[in-house]
Amino acid sequence: MNTDSPSPSTRRVSTIRQKARDEQRRWIVNAAEEVFSESGYHEASLTMIARRAEIAVGTIYLYFRDKSDLYGCVLLERMKQMVSGFEAALTSSEHAEECLRRGIHAQFAFHDANRTFFEIFLHQHQVQQSPLHKEHWEEMEELKRHNLTVIEDCILRGQSRGELKPGSPRLLAVAYLGITLQMTRQFIRENTDSRLIDSADFAADCFLHGAASLPQ
Repeated sequence: MNTDSPSPSTRRVSTIRQKARDEQRRWIVNAAEEVFSESGYHEASLTMIARRAEIAVGTIYLYFRDKSDLYGCVLLERMKQMVSGFEAALTSSEHAEECLRRGIHAQFAFHDANRTFFEIFLHQHQVQQSPLHKEHWEEMEELKRHNLTVIEDCILRGQSRGELKPGSPRLLAVAYLGITLQMTRQFIRENTDSRLIDSADFAADCFLHGAASLPQ
């Protein structure tokens, strides 16, 4: 008999404790997202985040090294969710045109459900000196490259089937991302209560058909 193995009751207690830790970490990340969105990275403080999360400042250090580590985790966790949903949309049909349209719908729906994240995300694109730790920055860049590759692969599938016209898949993927990013940025700048998802088909038509009149 192996007396070193934990008993079932010990394992249950360990599982409960881990769930509690995971829940507290999520609570901190959500509070940090709100504070970073409202105050910006430099004006936000761990004290403000702890107050929003209704915990002691020291509790944050159980999960994160410093403010920069927390900031990077906020960005990465939401980015992973966004990229996962985007990739699922871009591989959801045999037809590339439909996938590209669904991708924009997924992206804009994610924006509407996570506006505070996008305010942080777009600000991160504008700062000259990023506060991110190197490993966070590298992981973010890898996610962006993966995102671009998924779009490029979708376009290649469409071109090989004759659904999309010839042209550089990489440049077309960049143009696709450019439309979605700029429309998202404009929406945040205008700070309206309207939904970005309502403009998804317009954005898809702009990419797929350009600004010319659609054929009757």
